[in-house]
Amino acid sequence: MPHVRLSRPLCLLALLVPCLAVAQPPVAKVEPVVDDYYGTRVTDPYRWMESGKDPEWLPWLKAQGAHTQTVFAALPGRASLLADVAARSGELSSVGRSELAGGRVFHEIRAAGEQDTKLMVREADGTVRVLLDPTQLQGDGEQVLDTWSAAPDGMHVLVALSKRGTEHSTLRVLEVAGATLLPAAIPHAMAMGWTTDGRAFSYLKFVGEPGTPGYFVGNEPRLHRVGADAADMVLARRGEGGIEAAPTQFLPVLFDPGSDTALAFVRDGRSEMAMYRADADTAMTGQAQWTRFAGFDDLVVDAALHGDRMFLLSKQGASGGRVLETSATAPDLARARALSLPGDPVIESFLPTRTGLLVRTLEGAVSGLWRIADGQAPERIALPFDGQVSWLRGDTHADHVLVAMTGWFTPLTVYRLDLDSGRMEDLTLVPPPPFDIAGYEARRSVATARDGVQVPYTLVMKQGATPDASTPVLLEAYGSYGYPASPRFNARLLAFLDRGGVYAVANVRGGGEFGRDWHYAGKAGTKANTWRDAIDVAETLVAGKVGSPATLTLLGTSAGGVMLGGAINERPDLFSGAIANVGFMNPIRYVSEQNYADIEEWGGPITDEASFRTMYDLDPYQHIREGVDYPATLVVSGLNDPRAATFHSAKYAARLAAATASDEPVLLRIDFEAGHGMGSSRSQLDEVWTDIYAFALWQGGLQAFQPPVSATP
Repeated sequence: MPHVRLSRPLCLLALLVPCLAVAQPPVAKVEPVVDDYYGTRVTDPYRWMESGKDPEWLPWLKAQGAHTQTVFAALPGRASLLADVAARSGELSSVGRSELAGGRVFHEIRAAGEQDTKLMVREADGTVRVLLDPTQLQGDGEQVLDTWSAAPDGMHVLVALSKRGTEHSTLRVLEVAGATLLPAAIPHAMAMGWTTDGRAFSYLKFVGEPGTPGYFVGNEPRLHRVGADAADMVLARRGEGGIEAAPTQFLPVLFDPGSDTALAFVRDGRSEMAMYRADADTAMTGQAQWTRFAGFDDLVVDAALHGDRMFLLSKQGASGGRVLETSATAPDLARARALSLPGDPVIESFLPTRTGLLVRTLEGAVSGLWRIADGQAPERIALPFDGQVSWLRGDTHADHVLVAMTGWFTPLTVYRLDLDSGRMEDLTLVPPPPFDIAGYEARRSVATARDGVQVPYTLVMKQGATPDASTPVLLEAYGSYGYPASPRFNARLLAFLDRGGVYAVANVRGGGEFGRDWHYAGKAGTKANTWRDAIDVAETLVAGKVGSPATLTLLGTSAGGVMLGGAINERPDLFSGAIANVGFMNPIRYVSEQNYADIEEWGGPITDEASFRTMYDLDPYQHIREGVDYPATLVVSGLNDPRAATFHSAKYAARLAAATASDEPVLLRIDFEAGHGMGSSRSQLDEVWTDIYAFALWQGGLQAFQPPVSATP
């Protein structure tokens, strides 16, 4: 029997606070476009939003954004919540990507009180200095650091910079000694990696028009020599030198500082890839004859080189993956040696080192780290705490590597792992949090899905809390691309927990928690499992009196938008609120946006009736139903979003607002200076997450939205 959900209109429980006198934003105009997909006629009432050029587009977005700001500004307690969120994020110094090169430790830091990330270097004598502060650069809008990579000798750093939110990177080379940028600038490119001598790097050049479906089409792998005047060389071409790749596929070429082999990859939205090899010296001339040694059917998802040894991560015959070792000069998958680990855990990545192969695994809710040395049994490396190993960094000759870890209540911490002793030392690249993180806990449990599958979930809350049916619960699920929802620290979340909220994370199918089988059980034609798992976890919470349909808000971010939309289309009565955060809401219209490359995850390009039906069936926008009592919904987007174009959010919000029969609000929150979240400033992130938490608390009951009696900001 469906649950009965109490209505909570915009008046916000009029007995407690006055009804919000907020003028309603303009209704979006309707200009239906009908497409015929293999005999199925599909109506799209808001197609005009896709071009971004309609004269009503920006005025409508601005009116929607202003309306949403007015609503949130009037929420009792929102200002206090923002103050707490900003205090925690502002006081925290956070570290990101880090590398060892040339005896130096390169690392990116957002220091306490600052808005953006800087690139730093710690010299061998322990002195630390700023290498690059993007906020000091001149350019078209605010510049942010997208990514970077240090040359093997530590003399240069390749940096990717972009206008905030766009992710349209321009590559620059930073000379480390003087902390100066060299003159060369390569726009619209993606950095790949350095050559052995550290004097050149490979990159992918995007030749299409930014923001259009053609942006990535025909991308070219090129080589740039530092300081050279000659034009950059194309390293591989489709249809030449043995390479088979479609214009819509990515074709990166990578060099490894410790190997004479170059690798070319053919990639699209699948985790798997096709792989080619060539001699590195020949590849750098642009005249290589490439030899394919792995196709998409071989299910290879990762590769690394160590001299003439090649290590591959294959999902062939092993859902969790297995490591294969073969020759880099003459790779042969049929004769490759398989390296096994006790218990066959899910293998996430590996790193060749001087003493053996380091393997990062996922074992239940936490990570494991193993070393496999030649002729020896695998050895487990003791980790400082139970949590997530986020990444490994190092080269094949060093005595140390870097290991980054995080947990629900532990910020990302970078350790130096001594390969001989196995000891891990905290590099203390940033100070510890200046606020209490000991008063919280995470509880792991399992829900039984409707088909009998066990779906894990985690509850994060105040230490010793006793949730009940009146507790505001924010349930998040993702379930795409095989990415696991692992423990991760979020200082902003503490303000939500302090107000009595419970944060729940469901490890739904489509993620990578249990390997390839778990991913493919929630991908394309099986995508309904993703949102049904989220529904079944929600039902389990309600049955256990952890929240109720009157207090439960569902959150889906990015690809999680498909989960979110599917769940509330199927069970609108189960949720008090729904948040589509930079969501992918209208998959069948992938043809109108830049980020077409991920479409394999959703069923592949629409080329026949079967591929259309697969993608149509999981399209949230197209399955909104007229006259349904939908829950209150917050739709979040950034105007510069290159991953889930703004039209996804705008069309979804417009159609949901027109269709719902409930009195619940549909709010469209637009940040006109942001994108998908990458490159957003600290204050931008403070504002958006405050609104997400405020919305969940609002929909969870007004009394829970008041400032905490005793919270330590």
